[in-house]
Amino acid sequence: MSDHDIQTLALGITAGMDLMLLIHVGFGILDDRRDRKAARAALAKLETTREEAGT
Repeated sequence: MSDHDIQTLALGITAGMDLMLLIHVGFGILDDRRDRKAARAALAKLETTREEAGT
């Protein structure tokens, strides 16, 4: 294996790891948005239930 082959292999591995990290961070942000939306909906339902129980 020549020096050029080793450099190409290392570059490919590094690019693949960077791509996987980017995907992981991207989907993490989307998942966080979904979680916040669900939390807001649950809080609104809780407040509605409390208002109904208080009257």
